[in-house]
Amino acid sequence: MLALKRTLSLIASFLFLVAGASLQVSASPQYDLLKAVDEQDIQEVTNLLAQGVSPDTRRRSDRVPALLIAVDKSNLALVKLLLDYEANPDISDPDRGETALMRRAIAGDVTGVKLLLSYEADPNRADIGQETALIKAVRARKSRVVRVLLEAGADPNVQDFTGKTALEYAKLSRNRNVVRMLEEAGASY
Repeated sequence: MLALKRTLSLIASFLFLVAGASLQVSASPQYDLLKAVDEQDIQEVTNLLAQGVSPDTRRRSDRVPALLIAVDKSNLALVKLLLDYEANPDISDPDRGETALMRRAIAGDVTGVKLLLSYEADPNRADIGQETALIKAVRARKSRVVRVLLEAGADPNVQDFTGKTALEYAKLSRNRNVVRMLEEAGASY
């Protein structure tokens, strides 16, 4: 009987420790920041960043950084706040290597692209397929974003992993306006 009580006591202690550990994990400042970003709670994000929580915090489940969560929610105030607290503008998702600039380029978000470029996002950074924000904007047929990226110094001659440049994609989609912009920016075969 005494052995059974000890066993039950050990099990109860173990369960208490496990429950306590999971509460500590979910109540971490990093978790709180990611939750606040996901819920678009700017005041809470501000408070946590002011307390020193890294703006480059990533979710444990998929390693997506806070900046990309904010970008995917199209919340530019939140994006600016994270960048003001020195979030890396070129931080990328771990699966495809896409940056915030690439995602805003695909969306055709000129304001978001300009914001990220003003925080020195690299217009020539490539993802795992060697696609830059410019190539993504051309493929998504976002001519206004193409113009902004070219003005920011995006290289129109970068090749993706298939060997195609932004100009080749523009010609494939028969987008004369973008072809002209790219050629004026020095694009060639």
